[in-house]
Amino acid sequence: MDAAILDDTRGRALLLPGGIKTIETATGTRPVGFNAFWLRGTPRTLEILQDLGFIYHIDDVSRDEPFLVSVRNKPFAVVPYTIHTNDIVNYEGRHWTSAQFASELKYEFDLLYAEAATRRRMMSVSAHDRIAGRPARTRALEEFIVYAQKQPGVVFLRKDLIARFALESSATPREGSLIQRSAGSLRGPRI
Repeated sequence: MDAAILDDTRGRALLLPGGIKTIETATGTRPVGFNAFWLRGTPRTLEILQDLGFIYHIDDVSRDEPFLVSVRNKPFAVVPYTIHTNDIVNYEGRHWTSAQFASELKYEFDLLYAEAATRRRMMSVSAHDRIAGRPARTRALEEFIVYAQKQPGVVFLRKDLIARFALESSATPREGSLIQRSAGSLRGPRI
């Protein structure tokens, strides 16, 4: 859905509730997170999402961990998206092989895992069924997942669970906060 619709009251009233209902009907779960088409939000997107009961969005690529922003003086979670470990960008845009994508995933993971010894880190991998769902690509992704799962302290979570963790943790960075926390207080599960 084009994020410009979120600034249009009529479009918001007609399209978003229908999309929410469709997802709820298909999955049995009401969505609480949002991803704007190609990360294009509007100045009012977060307020509108908050009005609809959403708790997070993923339209940010600036960090390797979730953080909070204030929307109408309430915390709203940001669970960063990725361009770097994204199958659309790497397979379709850069014409990578499965081996190249697998190598990139492992290198990215290894560095973030090492950094996680002193601060919380999260790795996001964007995989779309029509791209990463091809047999050779599925194998590369599966091998990476098996590799990462073997490392102590690594957990795999859905974005809604990451958002809830971020909202509940006092160690979650808050946008605009200049308070430096000790490395020990930032420790948590490696995501």
